[in-house]
Amino acid sequence: MADVHDVAAAVLDATGPESPMKLQKLLYYAQAWYLAEHGEPLFDARIEAWRRGPVVPEVYFRHQGQSEVCAWEEGDPRGLTDREREVVGSVVERYAHFSRHELSDMAHDEEPWRAARGELAESEPSSAPLSHEVMARYFRRLTSGAEEAIAEAVGSARLEGLAVPDDVVATMRAVAAGELTVDEAIAREIEALRR
Repeated sequence: MADVHDVAAAVLDATGPESPMKLQKLLYYAQAWYLAEHGEPLFDARIEAWRRGPVVPEVYFRHQGQSEVCAWEEGDPRGLTDREREVVGSVVERYAHFSRHELSDMAHDEEPWRAARGELAESEPSSAPLSHEVMARYFRRLTSGAEEAIAEAVGSARLEGLAVPDDVVATMRAVAAGELTVDEAIAREIEALRR
């Protein structure tokens, strides 16, 4: 398992100077995708569901107050294995073009952050940890085929004691096949509730 400081150093080595918020989000995505692809954490440091999205406190308190993080002296990118470097590189390629605010907004929309915060309002502080299991499941679902994703969503709902009607499953399939947009599916559900 990698040291979070080596991962931070590898991210900054690949991107150049970044804002602290953006570094935090890239660490979150590196952990999430590593969990999804390899079934184990990339690093052991805890990720918490703070107001502005997922944060690794162990890293945060070392760059707190800085407007830009140029390098990570506490870590060494050479400490990563080839497999770890590959995932970090993939995350940088996939997410580095987004601004820190876009990455924060994206994380706010994702299940791992929302599940960790529970019923808390976005403005409320939290130190709740993000679940490795939820991160792995959520990000694995992003790469699975439509039928696998639908089966996993239905299975997850059943585990939580919820029933998923056949018409909802049919709507999910229609969205996955491109026969219906998400907005159209939501409009249909709202219309059905009005009846």
